[in-house]
Amino acid sequence: MAKYQQNDDAGWDRGREGYLDLPQQPVYAPLAKPAQKRKEKGPLFSIATEERLGRLIAAGGMIWCAYSATLEYAGVWSFELFRPGSIEVCALGIVVWLHGKWRRSTKN
Repeated sequence: MAKYQQNDDAGWDRGREGYLDLPQQPVYAPLAKPAQKRKEKGPLFSIATEERLGRLIAAGGMIWCAYSATLEYAGVWSFELFRPGSIEVCALGIVVWLHGKWRRSTKN
């Protein structure tokens, strides 16, 4: 493999971007300033409250599911469905918790 030989011309890298030795001033894009701040109603719950509420609802659904499984212990082993409600409450808690996490990740 042949090595690249640099010639003695001092301006050999003048045509390449980013290799200039000339000092340059940084260029910044101007920021747009809003004319007026709008007053909007905030969300019903804060982000931390929404996450906490989602965790509590999901935990309540899991406890209800465990209670329901102990009442119908024979049905659990034969893979019969639980009474409606407990799994839905657990799923609702997970959705509320995930919404709080999404709000936290998109917060400015």
